[in-house]
Amino acid sequence: MSFESPLIKMTLVSAQNFTFYFGLCMFTTMNLTLFFKYKTTFFILYKKDFWTIIGSGFCIALSNLFFILAIKHTSVASAVFILSTGPLISAGIGFLFFKQTTPLRTFIAIFFVFIGLSMILFHDVALGNMKGNLYAFGCVFSFVSMLTILERNKEANRLACFGTGALIASLLAALSAPIIIPDNYSLSIIVGVGAFLTPLSRTFIGIGTKFLSSVEVALLTIIEPVLAPFWVWILLKEAPHPNTLIGGAIIVTTLIFHSLRTHYVRKTQ
Repeated sequence: MSFESPLIKMTLVSAQNFTFYFGLCMFTTMNLTLFFKYKTTFFILYKKDFWTIIGSGFCIALSNLFFILAIKHTSVASAVFILSTGPLISAGIGFLFFKQTTPLRTFIAIFFVFIGLSMILFHDVALGNMKGNLYAFGCVFSFVSMLTILERNKEANRLACFGTGALIASLLAALSAPIIIPDNYSLSIIVGVGAFLTPLSRTFIGIGTKFLSSVEVALLTIIEPVLAPFWVWILLKEAPHPNTLIGGAIIVTTLIFHSLRTHYVRKTQ
């Protein structure tokens, strides 16, 4: 996933245009894979878990669209550090809506993540980048909502869910902005990301929810905010602001300690 951000940033089209073509590529790739694998039972997959596929697909669509909008409207470092708060937001959703027990360590972690976010947002408000940050928060809520839905239906086909989400994302993009044919340079990146890179990463995440809780899956994605700003720095010379790096370091460190403590507690139970 960490390679997606710099590749999106390198294109010369709007977020909506990127999302439209990206979604069509991802939808095609995933459904061709499903068709060649299941053949005569292809449509049964969708019929069996229709509402799970639609519900998770809508969350996936919003997550994809918001993610691309965030990357286009703010620095990659700010966007991915905000996205890394997903594990704690996931725990919060479970606590508020599903009455899941939330340990004290999670509330302590939320406090330190809030400090890190405050440092990032304080700098970005001064630069007028808040629109991109709000898109990033929208991506987070959509992403963890998707994980929560999939965690509660482990039998739903993950490729069908993500493929449906990609198609819905294309429709949302087409409804929100005029669609134009991209230049060859941008189109090659869009096809590469939409047909290969993103389907692989999202499929791996979806399969992970069959064996791990949504919180644990989200915790693993903290690898992305560490690597994505580095790739952008190398490829595009976009150096993160010191405030963003300090705030991001607080967030990532907090998530690592929270993850290690959670793992230790579960092993000793």
